[in-house]
Formats: sequence, C-alpha cells, structure tokens
Amino acid sequence: MSQEVQPFEGAPIVTPVEIGPRPRFRGLRAIRRYPVIPLFIIGVVVLSGLLAPWIQPHEPNSPDLLASLEQPVGFGGDWSHPLGTDELGRDVLSRVISGARISLLISLSVVLGAGAIGTVLALVAGYFGGILDAVISRITDVFLSVPFLLVAIAVVGAWGASTQHLVVVLVFMTWSGYARVLRGEVLRIRNLEFVKLARVAGCSNGRILFSHILPNIVNPLVILATLQLSAVIIIEASLSYLGLGVPLPQATWGGMLAEGKNYIGVSNAMVIIPGVTIALTCLSINLFGDWLRVRLDPRFRQL
Repeated sequence: MSQEVQPFEGAPIVTPVEIGPRPRFRGLRAIRRYPVIPLFIIGVVVLSGLLAPWIQPHEPNSPDLLASLEQPVGFGGDWSHPLGTDELGRDVLSRVISGARISLLISLSVVLGAGAIGTVLALVAGYFGGILDAVISRITDVFLSVPFLLVAIAVVGAWGASTQHLVVVLVFMTWSGYARVLRGEVLRIRNLEFVKLARVAGCSNGRILFSHILPNIVNPLVILATLQLSAVIIIEASLSYLGLGVPLPQATWGGMLAEGKNYIGVSNAMVIIPGVTIALTCLSINLFGDWLRVRLDPRFRQL
C-alpha cells in the first residue's frame, strides 16, 4: 500500500494553483490589442491609391451614356460595373479608386508641408523664447481663431479651383496646430539636463535643436500628422463637394457626392458609396492615431 508522504517539519506548504484554460482564439486578442481592422482599411485605401492606374477596371473619366445609372451587383447590376455607374455611365468603382489616389496625394502633401512649417516655428519659438516666441505665438493664435473652412472657401473661390491652389491653402491654414502643440513640448525639453549639458559642451543652437530636441518631439509630431490626415481628407471632400476643390472631370470623393445628390432615389449608390468610403477611411485613421498615441506614450508602454 502506498503511504502518504508528509512534508518535512518547517518546509513551506505549496498550495496548488488552478490554471485556467488557455485562450483559444489568439486572433481575437490581436484584434483587441492592435487596430487590425482600421489598418486593413487604411492598407486597402493606400494600395488602391498607389496602384490606381493598374487596378481600375475602367477609365474613371470616360463617359458611356449607354451604361448610365446602372445599379451595383446585387441590386440589378452586373459584374462589368460592380458598384454601378453614374449619370454619364462612368464606372463608380474606378472613380472611387481614382479618388483615393487624389485624397492621398493632397492629404500627404498638406501634412508634410504644414508639419514642416509648424515644427520649425515651434522649435524656434520654444527654444529661443523672448520676442520670437511672443510674435510666433500671437500669429499662431490668430490662425487658430480663424474659421478654417470659411477662409479656405473664400481663398480658393477667389484664387481659382485647382489641386495646387488647394494644397497651398490647406498648408497655409493647418500649420498652426503643429506649432501650438509642439511648442509646449519644446519648452519642456529645453529645460532638461541633457540639453543643458549640450550647451555646456559648446554645441551650437542648430545642433541642439535638430540633434537633441527634434528627435524627442517626433512622437507627438507623428500622432498629430496621423490625426491631421483624416481632417484634410474631410476638408478636401467638402471643398470638392462645393466645386472649390479638385476641378472636374477628375474623380474625387467629394465631387462624386456632389454629382450623386441629384440622383438620390434613382441611384442611391452614387451617394452611399463615396460617403461610406470617406467615413470608413477617416474613422480608421482616427482609430489608428488614437492607438498610436497610447502606444507612443511612455506611461502606456508597459501595456
């Protein structure tokens, strides 16, 4: 007969711990932890914009009156035009893909230009202070207080609608957001020990700004740029909807909404498809930017 083994006197008693079942669906954990769905949508939009000339099933700006106002597949249409056609017979899918290319081109150009201007002004104002800081801060306040969309409509309307004019106006009106946020970061960093040691070591102001301070404001800069993308997409679509954005017949999401509003009830897909595309793209970018803000924040890096 087996005898029960008694523990040695004074030995610690180990209590068995019940181990729960291992999670079966690791994919669900990845979806909760990472913005998988937003990244997938963003990836589809980016690839569509980059590969637009090769993946468009039809020429987006070529009319075909014999195929006008066709419905999408599943609503009476066929696979020759999966998302239907507009009033001129142009393929809606091809125009959505072409619009993605335009939206990416404009939004990236605006974010890069406004980010560069705002970052340089924030570095100068936050590091040197004094009169430079006061002047740049007051100019920034003026631009932040101006109703952005109204000014953009007035300037583009007076200057003329074109892609180049639209990019210049958007850059001119959006740099202030970068300058305001990044100036506060520069003010905080310039008083840290490593910056003081760089001054004692004889480093020039330019080297301190671009070798020591700039790398430490990259995180908020990336987050701002990510969130600004969706704002620029909405502004570009709004101006194109009003006829003050990219000139016709170039396909844009806002222009498609403007053309489709006259055919609500006849071909609802002309409004629903570009509207849903704008909403999903901007929502995905905002969700990714929010996730990026948490992941780049040192307080959340252990999560």
